[in-house]
Amino acid sequence: MSTPAIQKSLPGLAAKGSSAYTPQDHEKVAQVIDWLDQNKQSRSWLAKRASLPSGTLSQVLSGKYVSSPTKQLNQLLSVLETETERLKDGTPDYVRGSVHKLLQVVCDRTRKQQNFGVITGYVGIGKSRFCVEYQKATPLTLLVEVSPSMSPGVLMDKLLRGLNNAVPHGLSAKFDELERVLKGTNYLILVDEAEKMSGLATEYLRRIRDMAKIGVVLVGTEKLTTLIKPQHGQFQQIRSRVGMWPKTIETISRDDADDIVRTSLVEVSELPDDLLDTLWAYCAGSARMLTENLLPALRDFGIQRGKTLSADLMHAIASSVLFMERPRAQGSR
Repeated sequence: MSTPAIQKSLPGLAAKGSSAYTPQDHEKVAQVIDWLDQNKQSRSWLAKRASLPSGTLSQVLSGKYVSSPTKQLNQLLSVLETETERLKDGTPDYVRGSVHKLLQVVCDRTRKQQNFGVITGYVGIGKSRFCVEYQKATPLTLLVEVSPSMSPGVLMDKLLRGLNNAVPHGLSAKFDELERVLKGTNYLILVDEAEKMSGLATEYLRRIRDMAKIGVVLVGTEKLTTLIKPQHGQFQQIRSRVGMWPKTIETISRDDADDIVRTSLVEVSELPDDLLDTLWAYCAGSARMLTENLLPALRDFGIQRGKTLSADLMHAIASSVLFMERPRAQGSR
């Protein structure tokens, strides 16, 4: 942590702080505050990460904790150490590739037409990440991340809270409030892992759309298709309202994969073509495999150890660190 920040924090803490604080405790407080400032994170975020009550964390960092704060400070610093490593682990900034562009067309068109859209894709292609990024970048978007067998009441609670609206008691009152707030607006409801909703919750969602006249996009795996696609099936009324339904996305494109690698390893001036080929072969079109397994391992056991990046190095890391079998065929451009 920066020396100026520590020097700035220590005098004030020493003047008003609890006598239970040692000089080392004051320094740790300064380290925590400095980290939060540098990384633009709130104290409430840290309290949640560290599983500490917000009040306790506030007392610890303000120097007012009546007992020794050493245990809590060590806990906080341990969390921040993990977060620092996570920031360095090679997880890339979001790449708006072909999957993003297709999904955005579906969402934007569905919002305009005020009907249903359906997006299906294999696990790992980035559907959930798209939903989060789209909501952050697009005003008037409600994102519902579905829990298993989500009930109508839970669904409507999430929607109302997403609107920063009071949540009334009773299904009918919740439904009426959603209709009142959403009707005449340009909102889009984006439902991630929609195949996990209960059938009744799906029906409530359809009626919310019908009454409020807004767009709804259902996002899920190929299992979502088996629920909605059959003619005269349980969800025929939703099926008849679908305006856009691209075919199931099986993989990200090779160009997407290369862009993810280059964005993640931006400090590497030149990436060998055979390394890109090898990463593509191992990830098999899965953005999740690439960003959560292959690239962090390449960074930890390659870049941070000063090794020259190559296909052979990736094969060695995949075998000894990730316990992956070597792909039979290595895709090339």
